[in-house]
Amino acid sequence: MEIIAIKGSPRKNGDSNKLIDEIIRGAKEAGHTCTTYFLQDMNLKGCQACYACKKEGPGRDCIIRDDLQPYWAQLHKADALILGAPIYASGICGPMVSYMNRHYCLLDKDWNVRVKPGIKVIGVFSQGRTEAEEYQEVINWFLSDFERRNMVLKDVIVKTGREPVENDAELMQRAYEDGRHLAD
Repeated sequence: MEIIAIKGSPRKNGDSNKLIDEIIRGAKEAGHTCTTYFLQDMNLKGCQACYACKKEGPGRDCIIRDDLQPYWAQLHKADALILGAPIYASGICGPMVSYMNRHYCLLDKDWNVRVKPGIKVIGVFSQGRTEAEEYQEVINWFLSDFERRNMVLKDVIVKTGREPVENDAELMQRAYEDGRHLAD
């Protein structure tokens, strides 16, 4: 199984990134391969609304020349996508939103999806608020973009509060198990 992990937290040791690492560990132990993108270290531009992806024909991947360019070819072969980001200032962090907006190219001029159906998605989010439902609408909005592209939501992990995630053995185990059973 080919997996792509997108780390949207600007902090390499942030809670969402640590949970993604556990998912990857479980997936690798199950024999899967994983490519990881750490958005904070990338030259990443937002969608320019140039509509090059909507030209006549079957459409094309995003033409913006930045560090996301290799991702498009990998996405067409991927079996799973792990997406993780913190929620602060009442929304998904900026680099992850820019990444999400770039998926506009996966729709052709007639709004047909140009990626194979059934890519499994695990969403991983962290928030300082202790009430898990506090930002559920934000999470739903973010993940719905991928579901509209015929991807299948496998799980959503939300880490709440300010305690370090490694203090939550149950949540870390859940992330690991998600990786182990991603192919199920």
